[in-house]
Amino acid sequence: MRERMLFLSVRKECSKEEEHRTESFLEILLEKFDIDLIECCECGRERVADSGCALTVHRVEQAVAPRTALLRPLDKLRSIAAFEDISKDLRTEIRQLCSRHTYSHVFISRRFLNNCIDMISSLLPEAVIITDAQRTWSRAVEKGGTVRRKIRYPYHKLNEAKARRDERKLMNKTGLLLTANEQDALSFKALSFADAGKVHVVPPYVDLQEYQHDEPVCKENGIMLHWDMHNVQGRNAALLFHKKVYPLIRAEVPDVQCYIVGSSVDSAIQALFKTDSSVKIIEDTSLAGEYIRRAKAVIACLDEGCGGQKKILEAWALRTPVVTSPRGADALICENGRDILLAGTARGIAEQTVMLLQTPELVSLISDRAYRTLLNHYEVKNVKAKVLSLV
Repeated sequence: MRERMLFLSVRKECSKEEEHRTESFLEILLEKFDIDLIECCECGRERVADSGCALTVHRVEQAVAPRTALLRPLDKLRSIAAFEDISKDLRTEIRQLCSRHTYSHVFISRRFLNNCIDMISSLLPEAVIITDAQRTWSRAVEKGGTVRRKIRYPYHKLNEAKARRDERKLMNKTGLLLTANEQDALSFKALSFADAGKVHVVPPYVDLQEYQHDEPVCKENGIMLHWDMHNVQGRNAALLFHKKVYPLIRAEVPDVQCYIVGSSVDSAIQALFKTDSSVKIIEDTSLAGEYIRRAKAVIACLDEGCGGQKKILEAWALRTPVVTSPRGADALICENGRDILLAGTARGIAEQTVMLLQTPELVSLISDRAYRTLLNHYEVKNVKAKVLSLV
């Protein structure tokens, strides 16, 4: 008899990478559990399709409370947007389900971690709590700038202490803590050696069957910009590329072609690139794989928050080498110059891209090594087997 799981998720405005990760966990766990999914969503936002009789979806519409905007600034430095407030309706829904069903496991997605783990542990003391976690404070420090540093410093110290307290409590109450990369896993383990055994890495994955092609493709003198450009980080990365990187590439390779595939590309970016005949914007997203295969290089996210990890894995699956910044690939198992090309400056990105455009042998070498890395660490069967063995 299949066990029953309670799955808490947020379906609001969040990064595509975070939403895809939550959906991936749901897909894997449905193979073993009957799941009651409590989905906190914005008004009018619906799940595309439910996954059959094993999944029961309970939607709770939740608007942002007016007070949230007033309380947000103090916590803004530690990326408090990673956590979601628990409304009265949501609490009622959780209590009703816990009173009607017996759950052996509870999965809590990132945005609900510190706000409902106390409630879940009191309502279901015997259930195994599984959390998908990310060290928010470490992310905030990495992004921290020099603007008004003297003013921000006391708030940083206060938020750092608060984040450590919350994360220690999380580790103490959870039965299984999952992270997307080794860096976050080591950071959590360092917080509490007694609970370090609960921490496991579950990386993003791709299903290689979705990327199989019978006919080989002839590589063109082209590059593919492959990241989400509908958000602020993606738009800024595209503007940076157009202003500082692409002119350097064209100076060395005048006949280069640049492809952008996406139906939600920002209008300002579209207007900017339409003035350049060497740049092609393709709105049909189903053609993304074909253009990645034809390109000699994929330029992935130049900053965090652009959906970069999934895009990099897609390029590896289609045997096209990736050029990105160190931050864009810091969560992946890769080595600069072996299975990926990294650069921290606009000129460095341009030089790495030009090297691929002018050296076909390097394109084959990097792409083959990247494909082997994908098979070893990010192939769907291996990741699914690991998750199911842990639960």
